[in-house]
Amino acid sequence: MLSSNDNDSSIVLAKDKPAEPFKPSEAIVSNEAIEIIVIVVDLCLSFIVANVGIVSNIIVIVVFAKQGYSESMNISMTAIAIWDLLKCTSGSIQRMSGPISLFSQANAQSWENIMTVAMVYLICFATYVSSVLAAYVAVERCLCVTLPFTVKTLLTPKVTFISMATISVSVFGCFVVIFGIYDIIWVYSSKWNKTIAVYRHSLFYKTHEGPLMQYYNLSGVIWPSVSFVVIIVCTSIIICQLKKASKFRSGNAVSSSLSGLAYSTSTMSDRDRQIIKMLLVIIIIYVTNLFPRMALYMAKFLIYDFYYLRKYHNLFRVMAYWIFAFDFMNATANLFVFLTMSTNFRVTAKALFGFGRKNSKA
Repeated sequence: MLSSNDNDSSIVLAKDKPAEPFKPSEAIVSNEAIEIIVIVVDLCLSFIVANVGIVSNIIVIVVFAKQGYSESMNISMTAIAIWDLLKCTSGSIQRMSGPISLFSQANAQSWENIMTVAMVYLICFATYVSSVLAAYVAVERCLCVTLPFTVKTLLTPKVTFISMATISVSVFGCFVVIFGIYDIIWVYSSKWNKTIAVYRHSLFYKTHEGPLMQYYNLSGVIWPSVSFVVIIVCTSIIICQLKKASKFRSGNAVSSSLSGLAYSTSTMSDRDRQIIKMLLVIIIIYVTNLFPRMALYMAKFLIYDFYYLRKYHNLFRVMAYWIFAFDFMNATANLFVFLTMSTNFRVTAKALFGFGRKNSKA
């Protein structure tokens, strides 16, 4: 969704006002270095991982749909997979400039500039939504460990579905306004000797730059930070309770003086404990992915020139490329975690797609 201040078109034709494309400062990172990083990290690594992520998340969604949604975990994991699929699809589309460049460098540049406006923020916001959903899953699993009997009656599949939908709409809705800060214009490029598409700040951005960017920067810091803290706290509680339950079982204790919490945790089924361990791995992956993104946004919040179309445009691009690569890896990893740690998921996947069928026969 792009913004135009003159009409409803997403592309603004600027034939009457010729302008040169933005020339970034080469402070810290040179333009030559950027070109190499773009090819290696963005157009190769991220493009490959994003396409793998498209396939892996489709498989996850299909498997959970086949299993049904009588369990809340299937609903929450499907919701996360849908956002991860959106993220990987957007990333793959944006990086089609690589294949396009084999035929036309100028068209590839236009595609990259247009998709930077259309897809970069979509990838970021999908990441925020999936991280908040992961925080919800962490809270849910934490309650399952500490209050297993109460939670099963309260956190029904219907409640989980409503929660997933509410979080998705609320978090994504907080960032929709940011899609209007750039315009796409067509200008003549002396480098390509051809008119190409470039992006520039819109009139909406110039009119509301101060409060708009403060709101965006704060939102970009608050949502991941809150998710990060919630995930860390809940994960720590889960690990502690599982350790207590393990000691309780290994000690063969029968004393009634043991706390009800340890007892209720120890009575969890092996399947429930395995699900929690699997989700712990997924949560740890999210923590690993959130930390560098939080650091990037804190730097952007504190240093005004550390952003697109400003002094440190090139440096921000380098950091953003690596952040996106980690985002796509995170979005791709869940399938392999499920296949490794969930027996039910693995059995269903084998039945649908034949994963490991030869090994199972052997």
